[in-house]
Amino acid sequence: MVYLAIFIGGAFGGGLRYLTSVMIHNTTFPLSTIIINVLGALLMGVMTSYFISYFKTHPNIKKMITTGFIGAFTTYSSLSLETVVLLKNGHIIIAILYLILSMIFGFIFIAIGYKKGTIHS
Repeated sequence: MVYLAIFIGGAFGGGLRYLTSVMIHNTTFPLSTIIINVLGALLMGVMTSYFISYFKTHPNIKKMITTGFIGAFTTYSSLSLETVVLLKNGHIIIAILYLILSMIFGFIFIAIGYKKGTIHS
């Protein structure tokens, strides 16, 4: 049953990721991926703190949302590929900035989401 839950969450997360990336147009800087990953970090923080007691009694729903939906919505592989492409095209400063901002904003937004979820749970 857990596999089906993850599959369903992943289908929705991947679909939403694609729609979001189509709506946000990139220039040299891969803005869509950083926005998606930061939003995913915020959602992960909120989900893992706000619904903590609910998830204890419904572990399949937790896996559907966290591993399935948020896992498919966010993307480490796109971040890695876009960084390699930036480096290959000689955009070294943008590549470094992209990696640093992705890590810092990801950490900040998961902390914000976790804090917000804890306050409202």
